[in-house]
Amino acid sequence: MALIFPDKPVGAVTPEVARVLRALKQLPDSWKVWQRLSPWAPAAPDFLLLDDQQRALLLQVSRATPRQARETPQMTLLGIENERETPGEAEERLLDAFLEQVNCTGVRGAVVFPHLGARDLRIVQGAGRHTWLDKRWVEGKEAAAWGKLFHGPLDVDALHRLRKQFTPEVVVPASFAARVPRRQGIAAGLGDYLLDYDQEHILKAELELDVEGEQLARDFDVQVVNGVTGSGKTLILLYRLRLLHALYPAKQFLILTHNRALIRDMQARFGLLQPDGGERIRWHTFMGWCRAYWPKDQPYNPLPTARRNRLIREVKAEYLVDGAVTEGMLKSELDWIKDSGIATREEYMESSRRGRGFRLTQGQREQMFAALRACQERLIAREVMDWWDVPRRMWHWIEQGVVTPPQYDVVMVDEAQFFAPLWFDVVRRLVSPHSGHLFVAADPTQGFLRRGDSWLGITGLDVRGRVHHLQRSYRTTRAILDCAQTFYRRRLPEDEEELVAPDLAAMPQGKPPLLLRQSSPQDERARVVNEIVRVVEGELSLRHILVLHASWEGAASLIEMLNRRLGSEAAANPKDVEPGNYVRVTTINAGTGLESPIVFVVGAHEMFEREGGLRLSAEERADRVRENTRKLYMAFTRAGQRLIVTWAGELPAVIEEPVQSGLLGSETGS
Repeated sequence: MALIFPDKPVGAVTPEVARVLRALKQLPDSWKVWQRLSPWAPAAPDFLLLDDQQRALLLQVSRATPRQARETPQMTLLGIENERETPGEAEERLLDAFLEQVNCTGVRGAVVFPHLGARDLRIVQGAGRHTWLDKRWVEGKEAAAWGKLFHGPLDVDALHRLRKQFTPEVVVPASFAARVPRRQGIAAGLGDYLLDYDQEHILKAELELDVEGEQLARDFDVQVVNGVTGSGKTLILLYRLRLLHALYPAKQFLILTHNRALIRDMQARFGLLQPDGGERIRWHTFMGWCRAYWPKDQPYNPLPTARRNRLIREVKAEYLVDGAVTEGMLKSELDWIKDSGIATREEYMESSRRGRGFRLTQGQREQMFAALRACQERLIAREVMDWWDVPRRMWHWIEQGVVTPPQYDVVMVDEAQFFAPLWFDVVRRLVSPHSGHLFVAADPTQGFLRRGDSWLGITGLDVRGRVHHLQRSYRTTRAILDCAQTFYRRRLPEDEEELVAPDLAAMPQGKPPLLLRQSSPQDERARVVNEIVRVVEGELSLRHILVLHASWEGAASLIEMLNRRLGSEAAANPKDVEPGNYVRVTTINAGTGLESPIVFVVGAHEMFEREGGLRLSAEERADRVRENTRKLYMAFTRAGQRLIVTWAGELPAVIEEPVQSGLLGSETGS
């Protein structure tokens, strides 16, 4: 069956167009068929066909009936004025006008008459330059017959122009790419990009939101896209949002992700795609949404991280004195229990801890739960709450009817791998039942998904047959990806199966990442500032630079230093400021979803030092290594063109090895 974009008719489609679509689906698997989406290409033909030789054919469908065909020559013969056009004339003009806009001489056009037999068609067929096809073509013509309608193959530029004109909904502005455009232009001078076929297929899958039947058997419709880093998951989400927003002008939309920097960036990019719309769209981090609908009579007082850590330290010293369970294990278990929605001792004792990173005996579980309960009691006594309590309380209030959240026709979740199971308990209540649509984008190597959990276990939703996969990375270069994957595999060889292998076909090679070695953290920060000043003096825009630091203190220090050197507001944390022309400096934790042509990863030595803590158990150390490796892999792959990693102090072997092998360049000093 041919690959169809979209796979089903969308909106008000005539019976004739639907009939032709059914016939085109029977074409070979290697063929591609596009349907016109009227909000974007109202003056385009109904279909675009592309065969396995890169030959193109445009089809316009006529609604002419046999009666109309037979009446036309009779009226002409009798001299009766006919207000209606001869069947096929309007279709010919539309094809002519479209081909003139595209300016592709190798593209042919045809008019399809699903109601007319060969005899009726001969009555009305004039001297038009396009082929006219009778109803036999929608009743089972073989691919060989269709193939005779094509002309020669199109080159890359001609196919780009044709797709751009027929499917403007998949055109990606050059400014969205995580690479600095070359002076001579990009994409062979075309100035923009197009979604690839896999991306477009996901974008247009299941666009019909008002279908009854199958959806009524579910709570709502759900689609999931899993993809390697840089495969365009966020881009697909934004383009699908724009498409659905245009197709369904009465529907309400909610976009959720997990950090402020990303939601600001997504909203800004959508504003570039659709400057004059979006009033029916709400943009929130998940925690921000909870805050927006928090009951006014309830205090909102999450405990700052430093105070929470002190509380956990107190409880650990009192309840877990034998040392078998460390402070880090207590903190991790507290987070996991709250994220999973576990509320009672019985639930905790019976729960599966698969993928937790450390084992607990039944006796240790008893001690752990007592400590966890003590933590919660002290939070209550101090009239504060944990950040992890925010979704727990919101879910409790929704269940009790204290909070009645608004429901949305479409809910879209980006970076969903960081959404805890309890978060999805809330998200499910935000989708309109039966007629709603949930779209989820995630990287399966991070967040909750890395623990081997299924989507059913995390979201509570059966997504079988509704998960799409993307394996081609467009953001970064092969040199950067090779270095990042080598680092990952050497640190976590047992995770080989979890590291999704990208498709490297046609990926630009690029320059190897660069390691800048310094003797101290102070020298490290000074070197980063000097390097940024140098590239800015070389006329690179500030917005093309992203700095990810291992700690928020280091990020704050770099912002202050850069603003002293480059002027106030030259650098800022994207969590706090709307997107603009400034150097983005934030923590590695907050970097998920961001991208930039040039990325500095700073302070990684701090993460390695914390892995060597003397008080860590072997299991806890292994879990920290796994967590840090995944964070650094994510940070490295934010870069579109150049990755610069800085290091203060002596290099560990896992960093020294790629330097020796040439995967990572190296410079010492300033």
